Amino acid sequence: MVSGSFSDTLLLRQGLALLYRRLLPRLIILSVTVLVSCDSATQQPSVEVSGTRYLGIEQDSGVQAFLGIPFAEPPVNELRWERPLPIVNPLGEVNAAQFMPACMQTGSGLAWYHGMMSRVGVDPSLMKGPEYSEDCLYLNVWTAGDHSEPKPVLVFIHGGSNTGGWSYEPNYHGHALAERGVVVVTVAYRLGVFGWLSHPDMAIRNPGLHDLIVALDWVSMNISAFGGDPNRIVVSGESAGADNALHLALAPAMAGKLAGVIHQSAGWSVTSTLKPEDGFALGEALVAHHLGAGGNFADLKRIPAGELLDSQLGVFSGHYFSPIPDPETLPVSLEKTVAGDSLPGLNLIVGSNRNESLMYIPEGAVLTDYLEGYFPPETWGDIKVMLGTDLSELAQMDRLRSAVQYTCPSLALAQAAQEAGGAAHVYRFDRVREGFDAIGAYHGAELPYVFDTHDAWIPTNVVDLQITDALVDYWVAFLTNGSANEARSGGLETGRSEKDRATWPAWTQQQQALVITDELSTQTPPDAALCEFLSAAQVASARH
Repeated sequence: MVSGSFSDTLLLRQGLALLYRRLLPRLIILSVTVLVSCDSATQQPSVEVSGTRYLGIEQDSGVQAFLGIPFAEPPVNELRWERPLPIVNPLGEVNAAQFMPACMQTGSGLAWYHGMMSRVGVDPSLMKGPEYSEDCLYLNVWTAGDHSEPKPVLVFIHGGSNTGGWSYEPNYHGHALAERGVVVVTVAYRLGVFGWLSHPDMAIRNPGLHDLIVALDWVSMNISAFGGDPNRIVVSGESAGADNALHLALAPAMAGKLAGVIHQSAGWSVTSTLKPEDGFALGEALVAHHLGAGGNFADLKRIPAGELLDSQLGVFSGHYFSPIPDPETLPVSLEKTVAGDSLPGLNLIVGSNRNESLMYIPEGAVLTDYLEGYFPPETWGDIKVMLGTDLSELAQMDRLRSAVQYTCPSLALAQAAQEAGGAAHVYRFDRVREGFDAIGAYHGAELPYVFDTHDAWIPTNVVDLQITDALVDYWVAFLTNGSANEARSGGLETGRSEKDRATWPAWTQQQQALVITDELSTQTPPDAALCEFLSAAQVASARH
């Protein structure tokens, strides 16, 4: 038995009590979900919108969940790769008590979880994946039952490289934020070859972005019936979902409809854009693969979805699915928008994690191979010094890749937003859970904290929960009034007092960010100097 001081004992008791209060309601949620969805419709919470009555489920603390709400016609058969058709006719009564299948994918989203779990010694079989279908354009809503005052709305877009993931991954459930007075909406969109294929004969570009636009239109028109304020809709996302959220903020169809953007762990679209001709070439290769030379694109609609997924792994091997410039959805690429000082003034939370790339570095990777792709040889020595000569090559590679692909684009985005008259709140997430040294502050590590959705298999202690309460405070403040610096303790009994909430000012020339380790502090973001040096090195490379 380990002895300790009275304060240690008190902290342990507070932690155990807090864990009990947090975990018990989630066990209750599971049983309530099963019981209510099997009970009579008259006992289910209901919301009526334009002649359609949605029957949801009652969760703990007065939270109601409406799951699997269709926002567009199924994009199947002749509607594959076509513009999503909004649901316009009344549907009568819809049982919104269970999630619907995720969009077609190869299983990369589930594989991501299994890979992470294996790295930290957790049985991957604990994480189950969803069913997949082309009929997948559904959204989910969590809201408190009290609709007396309109609430801010968070619309979350899942990540997964635009090829995997689903809208109801455990990290994204909205019950905890709903308890804090936020209406949470998570949305699905077509993935991979179904959502991001480009071909000269397609009627539209970027079907996945069109899906998200239709989903946001549904939210804008209907969320007031669920207690949400249509004038306070913030679109959020992580990884590819974050870049999609930012693309939406620039889409002409979304002008004036969004109050802000939360951009977590992304940024490659800030520095690179898929050229239409490259996307078209891949689309033509897909037609040739299935139909032979001279094949008709329209005939691809007859190919079974499973066969298209198989060819996605071959024809599109190594390809990152992303939007191409398009007058409807992306008139100007994000790269040109940021570089050309034409970004609209946005209210923005943007940030990255310390070890974004660590899980993705293959065994045997060599730092110089990566340097070759980005920087002139004469800069390599100085870059290695900037990375830290005391670091292992793996750690140097992680720091460099995380900076180039995530941290530096995020800081550039914050600077562009500030110069455009917006307000950007920058964060850096460095917290490493107990037993997670192998993956560090990994890509996606912040998600359970900002949603307060720590899975049972993830080691979570009282410090994690205290950080969670603080980050939820910041997020709710931003959603409520556009300024994360208005965060105040939500009154939860965490043992963490209000003075422990670090001031989180908007980004200015002083370049201050919220840095999350075991504590919260405001400081110059880690790797800001590295980003400045790398930017200069890339400019030098472009001149050669």
